[in-house]
Amino acid sequence: MADDMDAIMGFIMGNKQRERIVQILGSKGKMESDKVAKVTHIPAPSVKKILAEMAERDLVREENGIWGLTGAGEEIEKELKKRG
Repeated sequence: MADDMDAIMGFIMGNKQRERIVQILGSKGKMESDKVAKVTHIPAPSVKKILAEMAERDLVREENGIWGLTGAGEEIEKELKKRG
């Protein structure tokens, strides 16, 4: 499991936009992708692509157009705070 966590942390921390999206969803809670784009100042198409990539890794989940962190995503967000 620790190896998985390290791999996922590398995936998130390897891209500042991914890191920012995890932080925003962790601090502000669930929101639409367009709102994530507005809050993070990341272009909407990039946000949608990043959310899709993170959903493939079960870090975020979309329900009726609203995105939020999964349990695994919350663990990553906590780890980011520790390392921050």
